[in-house]
Amino acid sequence: MKYRVRPTLRLFAALLAALLLTGSFTPASAASLPSGIEKGSIGGEIEQFVADHADTTAGMAVAVFDRDGMIYENSFGYADVENGVAVDADTVFEWGSTTKLTVWVSVMQLWEQGKIDLNADIRTYLPEGFLTNLRFDEPVTMLHLMNHNAGFQEVLTDLFLPEGSEIPDLASALALHKPEQIYAPGTVTAYSNWGAALAGYIVERVSGEAYSDYVHEHIFSPLGIEHTAIRPDLSDNPWVQEQRKELRCYTADVRPMEPDFYYISLYPAGMCTGTISDFSAFAQALLTEDCPLFDSPDTWHALFTPTASFGDTGVPRTSHGFWTLPYGVNVVGHGGNTAGCSSYLLLDLEDGVGSVVMTNQSGESVYNTELMELIYGSIRGADYDVPPQGVYRSARTILSGPLKLYSVGYTIFTSDDLEEFYSLRSENGLTVVSYPYSDMLQIPAGTLVLELGLLLLWVVGTLFSLLYLLSWPVGWVFRKITHRDKTITRRIRLRRAAALLHLAVLGLLAASVFRLLTYAPGGSYRWMPLYLVIGIAMAILLVLMLFSHEEDRNKKETALTAVTLIFLLAAIGNIIYWQLYMFWIF
Repeated sequence: MKYRVRPTLRLFAALLAALLLTGSFTPASAASLPSGIEKGSIGGEIEQFVADHADTTAGMAVAVFDRDGMIYENSFGYADVENGVAVDADTVFEWGSTTKLTVWVSVMQLWEQGKIDLNADIRTYLPEGFLTNLRFDEPVTMLHLMNHNAGFQEVLTDLFLPEGSEIPDLASALALHKPEQIYAPGTVTAYSNWGAALAGYIVERVSGEAYSDYVHEHIFSPLGIEHTAIRPDLSDNPWVQEQRKELRCYTADVRPMEPDFYYISLYPAGMCTGTISDFSAFAQALLTEDCPLFDSPDTWHALFTPTASFGDTGVPRTSHGFWTLPYGVNVVGHGGNTAGCSSYLLLDLEDGVGSVVMTNQSGESVYNTELMELIYGSIRGADYDVPPQGVYRSARTILSGPLKLYSVGYTIFTSDDLEEFYSLRSENGLTVVSYPYSDMLQIPAGTLVLELGLLLLWVVGTLFSLLYLLSWPVGWVFRKITHRDKTITRRIRLRRAAALLHLAVLGLLAASVFRLLTYAPGGSYRWMPLYLVIGIAMAILLVLMLFSHEEDRNKKETALTAVTLIFLLAAIGNIIYWQLYMFWIF
């Protein structure tokens, strides 16, 4: 840590006396923030920033502080835009994924007590046979969970539960969807809500307390936090439970969201809900080595010791679950998003400055990213002349199971991406692009050609099927008008059946996307076996058409049969490759 000491005899004597009395000392506060803005001026700067973005602001609360106390705290906009309910000190917002910091603090408290070994196999702390989703021999450790490199794929279903749903206990919520381990531990950074919630469950197991009770007793209570809840239904704090009903939520461009409140089943990963004062109290406690959450300053120093770096840049990436964000100075912290809110907690440990921001807008970035540059300076871009070459996908994806199509989000980097921080490294001849929170993995050329080819044939085959079916009634009307007859052969019937099956798959895919976007519970995907049924039906049609003894009557009929066979084969290939047949996962 860098200490700033003014070279005056009086100040030196005071600092020396404090050091002798306490055994440690806290750096003197500078007059300006890391960005260069005077601390006394930051309020005016923030207020002007808010005024400049009034058109895209629903509600927001912000606090800036240093080790000595609060520098600036204020709220803006509306908790309920339509009814003119202003954000105030009693407005509660959802922390989102910033809640995970309570997990990592809890783990470090138990580490301090010698109850958790960060390098031990986590199965040591879990019930026998609990982890049935491990594919690699290397053990998963708590450090892997903290660094988000335990290798688990994304979980999309049953993370958000509609209000009023039955809430499973944490163990049951984790067991409901155990994500496949698709990377060897320690090799790839892929942000994981499930992994963080698993760490929270380990806190339960080791402490003997429900995770929510543990947080209240060992984090909230020591800090005097009285207006924050963490259970999925917020029942651990009735005041917060009532206040949350007064909050309406919006998109980043201030469109109302409905519904705008969900239970988070993996609640240690994102359910904290409370006031800006409580949020800042938690953050400010972490700013000093005399943190009231730990028995020894050594634990605070251990917490903020880097545990992963950005490739070979030497820039820390993670410190026991706290991400490093490269603004004008390196800051540590975490951002959060729920179905209706967003938040950010950042700490500049070098200069002793911190900030928190909370909004009732999902996916908001103006305040959660850009505003922070007023405090910490501009985000540093990549130190490369050209963007990474090739096609990439986020490591935070799904590569196993019937939601594998989620991995189709391909990325091609441009020169504009150089404005964001990243680092490069090579793995098995392919490039890995590392950002905070996740890696981007280059897709092998063969895999890319296969996937794009399958998808293209699928799209074209579906369009062909749609046009073919539309031609059926049109042809019938034309023949009625012209008094022409047409013999409906067996091959024609098989082609029509194939076209209908193509459109049935399209309908199933549309239903899947809709249910994912509306956070439908996993139990509602009972129609998923239809993918397997349709795939089998397509295979039967393929065989019948191939081995039919009936001859097509002309070249047009022959071409239609050939095209139908190709598209049937492509559809079956897509169902197999994207693992849509694996309905039993739901």
